[in-house]
Amino acid sequence: MFAERSRLESAWVRARGVCLVIGLSSALALAQSGAVPEASTPASAAPSKPASIPSATREFEVRDGASWLGGAPVKLWGLRVNNALMSPAVTERLINNLDNYAAHGINLISVSLQGTNGGFPDVDAGPNAFTSDGRLIGGFARRLESVVREADRRGMVVCVTIMMPRKDEFLEDENAVKQAIVQTGEFLHSRQLRNVMVNLFQEFNHPTRIDHAILREPEGERKKALMTSWIKAVAPDLEVGVCPNHQSGSRVDYPGAQVQMFHEQMPIPESGFALNTETPDPDLPGNEGVMTPHNVTRMEATWRQYLGSSRTAMLFRSPYLEDVRGKQGTGPNLEMGGWGRGESDRGVRLYFDWLKRNVGRWEYPRHVR
Repeated sequence: MFAERSRLESAWVRARGVCLVIGLSSALALAQSGAVPEASTPASAAPSKPASIPSATREFEVRDGASWLGGAPVKLWGLRVNNALMSPAVTERLINNLDNYAAHGINLISVSLQGTNGGFPDVDAGPNAFTSDGRLIGGFARRLESVVREADRRGMVVCVTIMMPRKDEFLEDENAVKQAIVQTGEFLHSRQLRNVMVNLFQEFNHPTRIDHAILREPEGERKKALMTSWIKAVAPDLEVGVCPNHQSGSRVDYPGAQVQMFHEQMPIPESGFALNTETPDPDLPGNEGVMTPHNVTRMEATWRQYLGSSRTAMLFRSPYLEDVRGKQGTGPNLEMGGWGRGESDRGVRLYFDWLKRNVGRWEYPRHVR
């Protein structure tokens, strides 16, 4: 009896690999008969199917100093929402607002893999998408792709900023800086995310907050060209630039730059496609979304500079849109909110309204009034 039981148990062990396929009762019957079929190939050892090739988005290009998307000339009007990749919930808020952006004429957004100023109450609260050795963290990559593809569905362009002065210290050395740039380029290229331009570093040569020499003067032109060569080696079709700090004296143009990136109140470059990556703030951290009449006048004067030519574009920046918490505790606020006339009317609706009146809603490949 004992010997028979041992024989059956041994046969059961040999048969257990098929239990999930043929069912428990059938496996027991096989064990009792001594007939054990050949084991199936474990799933982990089975030949893996080729990964599906993602569909390509429309391609952003700079042609003769002007912006093109999907083979058509486009005039870009932007919104800077650089902390929008910090969590799935915040990214979802951004995506949920893209239709409203387009309805008011916005067809360019900016997101950053290293977050910008976190604002009130913690300036360093923005996200960081890289490990210390420069590897791109999967969750950030997935959120970036979802934003880029949702933007493409609406015929919009995304400016992807890789690094920021508040976060470059999270990269341990220059090799990590290179790895962050290369990994971002490889990801965008392999996923065929083409409706993008890339800002390799925002505020190159910032006077107080940069840890790595590759991101500072002297020899700024050589260093910017070197960083551009790193990403071009893995993603040759991406349009690339570097934005210098507005008080640093570092040049906007350099060998290999395709997008002349500048910010704040720097003068618009005289040639090439030029992008203001950050217009002057109309409101203040700790009092986000409230704008004085003086700032309203100054903002509208700034916006008017970009009317007309497809050679120039700007990203409207506001602490209301980017600060991680803010006074209300609801930031980043990806909704347009109120008119900014007081604490109970916080928001940036003024920009949305001005753009809709002066430029029109966005229906790729043109604005419609």
